[in-house]
Amino acid sequence: MTAKALKEAEKDENDKSHLIDSKKGLSKKTKDLVALIDQEIMNAKEGSVSALFYLDIDNFRSITERYGDPIADKIIEELGNRVRKFGDKSTVAGKHESDSMIFYMPNASDTDIITETAKNLLDAINQPLKQTPELMTASIGIVLFPYDGITANQLIKNAEIALYVAKKQGKNRFSMYSSELIEKEQFNINYYNEIKKAISNDEFLLYYQPIVDIKTGKLIGLESLLRWNHPTMGILSPGKFLNVMDLTGDITWFGSWGFEKIVSQYINWKKVMQIKDMFISTNLSPKQLMMDGVAKQFYDIVKKYETEAEVFCLEIIDYYTVIKNPVAVHNLQDFRRYGFRIAMDDMGDQFEIIKDMQAINASIVKISREDVLKYINQIEDADKIERVIAVALQKQKIVIAEGVEDAGMIVKMSDLGVRFMQGFYFSQPKSKDEIVSIMKKQPWSVDEFNR
Repeated sequence: MTAKALKEAEKDENDKSHLIDSKKGLSKKTKDLVALIDQEIMNAKEGSVSALFYLDIDNFRSITERYGDPIADKIIEELGNRVRKFGDKSTVAGKHESDSMIFYMPNASDTDIITETAKNLLDAINQPLKQTPELMTASIGIVLFPYDGITANQLIKNAEIALYVAKKQGKNRFSMYSSELIEKEQFNINYYNEIKKAISNDEFLLYYQPIVDIKTGKLIGLESLLRWNHPTMGILSPGKFLNVMDLTGDITWFGSWGFEKIVSQYINWKKVMQIKDMFISTNLSPKQLMMDGVAKQFYDIVKKYETEAEVFCLEIIDYYTVIKNPVAVHNLQDFRRYGFRIAMDDMGDQFEIIKDMQAINASIVKISREDVLKYINQIEDADKIERVIAVALQKQKIVIAEGVEDAGMIVKMSDLGVRFMQGFYFSQPKSKDEIVSIMKKQPWSVDEFNR
């Protein structure tokens, strides 16, 4: 190619758009993209309206965890190339952060065009990938210049609030910004961004709480519990952040990430301890169960580590919400087919579990701390809670009482036939290293409960 031809080719490439080239753009600093948008704003004609689409790839952290950084980078590059295709000479598009992109479209006063562009962008992200069999989705926050900001940074900040709303509404969708969102969502968006940063910084970890057989004092299981190792506030319990994660759908990321951590930890424990007849449980929220193929995803993780599915128990919360969704029902069936244990952690608003006990394909019934306390103090449906336990035992279910704090609670639950319990009486949730010490020290002294 001659120097003249090369120069013309470079000019032609530049004229295609102000798009950041997918290969170069994915390594360019955010400030370059912001500068290009600010330049477009300065050149905008008086009275013109532009739209900024802020795209965030849903659950991308799970892709990085599963396939590693090199594959994840190639996926982002591929998705960036798709986004570019919607540009023209005036469009600015490029990567903003690790798993987010910006698409800035000048002269976008037509609402129908904005809506159609958002749908096309979602559809482009959702096409099959070259690198993996995964199907990706994105959430989009949309803002308008000059109504929602007069600089690139102002537009991006408000687009993040609209993006948060799109995530909260279920992901794989777009949301338009409005000034009313600031007062309503500002606190949550700040917390959401902090959680996003925490995920990237690998600040989440798992604690474990023992489940004990009060007939023998032996450890028979562990419940895994998510914790946030906050850089300034220390170890935070789920009550501090799980609600926001559930609203935005980041709880689905925890599902696959957390389960692989559990399986890997179990294998490590087996190498240093003689573990027999012990299972590890983890909670599954409705949003997790409503993900296509989640059962197969978990089963593939088990096979990757060459262990058995029956070692792992999936606790189903809000069961009577879950069974209204066909995808969730199908996943539950697959979990059982693959050999996972299933635990019920929902009695139903009207204690439907009593009549449904035989039909429910779960081998374990968990009695929550709240319900244990109701029975102990003989208040509000104590008789129904007792009935649930009686029917579960009659149907050969394993019953586990949670939140046991003192010997009196153990005696009263034992009188109902409950043999397996967990709570502060035995141990608070502990780190993976502290659990090893507990394994070595067991069994607990339970003589006073077996007279």
